[in-house]
Amino acid sequence: MKYKLHKRGNLLIISSLLFLLLYLSSCVTQNKVKYVQTKVNDTLNTFILKQRPLNKIQPFDNLYIKIISPDIVTSAMFNSESMNVQTVNYNMISYSVNEEGKIIFPFVGEISVKDLTITQAKDSIQLALNRYISNSDVVVKFVGKDITIIGEVMRQGQYVIYSDNVNIFRALAMSGGLTDFGNRKNVTIIREFNGEAKFYYIDLTDKKIMLSNFYYLKPDDIIIVQPLKQKTFGFASVPYTLLLTSITTILAFMTFLRTM
Repeated sequence: MKYKLHKRGNLLIISSLLFLLLYLSSCVTQNKVKYVQTKVNDTLNTFILKQRPLNKIQPFDNLYIKIISPDIVTSAMFNSESMNVQTVNYNMISYSVNEEGKIIFPFVGEISVKDLTITQAKDSIQLALNRYISNSDVVVKFVGKDITIIGEVMRQGQYVIYSDNVNIFRALAMSGGLTDFGNRKNVTIIREFNGEAKFYYIDLTDKKIMLSNFYYLKPDDIIIVQPLKQKTFGFASVPYTLLLTSITTILAFMTFLRTM
């Protein structure tokens, strides 16, 4: 009887220890949840950033165009939104760039904007309008530009970017940041160019990422945060109750076996 109790006690102790080892192996160390890190003998803290890439207008883009003129009748003739509307849905009043890279503007006709920056498109539209009206100004903005963030982030989804460019850290902040199981050393960026989709890999723990061509994102980029290996059998949160119960049980059986 005593032998059986000892045997059962040993099995419980071994099982509990295995559980603890499994849990400890699934824990994510602090270094794995930090972003830019200082390596050994790394004293470089200042980086000259690359020039932000200029987004160029492509077929199927949507542009918000507004004509500003002191003449109210002229403004109303060229602008779709009402002056009395406080909240404007820019997607509903945008101009779509067709397959040939042109927009069709009221009274003016076709205006080619393909491969132009927003500033260049503004000048091109302004030049076309000068033949019809004077003392006017043109406002041009991208509409509906977004990036997609999926994987080990707090909130997966598509995020509209309002500035011409956004860096990788600002983008991830929009998604709530990475989870503890997000692999900061293995983030994938899918970028389309000239009909091709290419995969690129960046390390968010390396300070030199600020010199990377992918520090600044482009519209339609897809960011995938890969999971750490611990994700396979890790816990979403620390099971303190289960750990304390296991430790208490082990100690109780050890005390019981000593009294036998």
